[in-house]
Amino acid sequence: MKRNTFPLKEHLKSKSAIEQVYANGTSVTSFPMRAIFIEQPQEAQEPTAAILINVSKKRFRHAVDRNLVKRRIREAYRTSKHQFVEALENSGKKMAVAIIYIDNKHNSTAFIRKKMIKLLESILTKEGIICEKSL
Repeated sequence: MKRNTFPLKEHLKSKSAIEQVYANGTSVTSFPMRAIFIEQPQEAQEPTAAILINVSKKRFRHAVDRNLVKRRIREAYRTSKHQFVEALENSGKKMAVAIIYIDNKHNSTAFIRKKMIKLLESILTKEGIICEKSL
């Protein structure tokens, strides 16, 4: 059984990569989240999926609220990423994904997890990657 981890190497941190995602990326939405993603060039050290989580200060003025939402999104991704990463590996693709929270209110962890699964499935569908098992 694989461990549910989200190590730093899987975080999208490069300024140029982030700019590329926002400038040239494809978007899918599963309310309350939107994902903008772009295929990355194949490099040995790069992770299969690099993720950026964004919660706007315009929607949540207090850092405590933004951090709570980001924590819930990270948890949802961490627990449901295995089939997503596996499908990407099987297709030989690597992706950079920015996940943006677009709601103005807090949602439960279970709700965010359910929507995260739907969001990851729609990314695979939009890229034309068929997942053998449902996420």
